[in-house]
Amino acid sequence: MAVDTATTLDRDTVAELYRLHGPFLLHFLLKRTNGDVHLAEDIMQDTFFRAWRTPRLAHDSRHVRPWLVTVARNLIIDRYRKHSRRPLEVGEVDLSQVAQDGRTDERLVTTLTLADAMAKLPKNRQEVVVHMYVHGHSTTETSGLLGIPEGTVKSRAHYALRDLRSHLDRAELSRVA
Repeated sequence: MAVDTATTLDRDTVAELYRLHGPFLLHFLLKRTNGDVHLAEDIMQDTFFRAWRTPRLAHDSRHVRPWLVTVARNLIIDRYRKHSRRPLEVGEVDLSQVAQDGRTDERLVTTLTLADAMAKLPKNRQEVVVHMYVHGHSTTETSGLLGIPEGTVKSRAHYALRDLRSHLDRAELSRVA
């Protein structure tokens, strides 16, 4: 199927748009996908694909970046809505690998309690915890990914861990009582 070049941007124009706006857009997307590089890159690819199919962008240089950001934001919202409507997929589980000593229940309770505690943190602290303690990023890496100073990363991590510890202590007391 041949592409009608009158309805798409040419390769050089798309390359120039990517050169000018790609780094900014990737940074924008990383902040909104909690540092998920693969998801951010997928959304960025979809955004530039839509730009390629919008030839008027070649003549509207003042509004290109806001247009790209709006499209990317809408794609994030669409993905969130799509995934929130679908039930979680469950794969096959090898039951021989499940612990038989009853500790599985304890781990499940701990996991749910921690998830509840994380949900109560402000979003900016959640991002720092996920980057540092789930993805294993350093303070410097987290600072670069989130676009905030290292001191802010350290502060948010400190207060997030303090709040998590407090919530987990309260949850433990309520389980014992």
